Amino acid sequence: MVRPSLTTLLRWQEPLVTRLRYRHMLPGMVANRLLNVEIGLYLMAELLPLIPPQFLPDLLNGQGAAYRLRPIWSPRQHRALNLARTLLAPYQERTVWLKALDKYATLSSDVRIFSLSGRGGWNSDVSSYVLRERLSLFQGVLA
Repeated sequence: MVRPSLTTLLRWQEPLVTRLRYRHMLPGMVANRLLNVEIGLYLMAELLPLIPPQFLPDLLNGQGAAYRLRPIWSPRQHRALNLARTLLAPYQERTVWLKALDKYATLSSDVRIFSLSGRGGWNSDVSSYVLRERLSLFQGVLA
C-alpha cells in the first residue's frame, strides 16, 4: 500500500473549505480551523467516545488518564491516530486546542456537525447530507 506524501495529506481540506467559505460566508482560515477541530472531534468520537473532547491533546500525546484507560484498538484505529498526530500537531498543546474548541462553539450551529453542549455528539441542526459529506471526508483522511 502506498502512503500519501505529507503535502498530499495536508491538502485534504481544499475542496470542502472552498464550499464552506462561499456557502456560509466564512473567511478561509475559519473554514480551515472548523475542519481541523471537527477531525479532532471525529477522532475522539472514534477512539475515545466516552471521553470529553477537551482531552484530545492527551490522545495525540499518548499521555494522561484518558489515553492510559483507552480500549484495545484495531490496526486501522492506530493508523488513524498516527495520521491525526501529523494533521493536528498544533492541538497537542492543550491551550491551543481549548481555544480552538471555544472558537468552534461560537460558529453558527448550521455549519458545525458536532455539538459541544451536554454530552456532545452530532449537531441536530445540520442536514444529513452535510453530516455524511464531512464524516466521509474524515473517514477517508484517517484511513
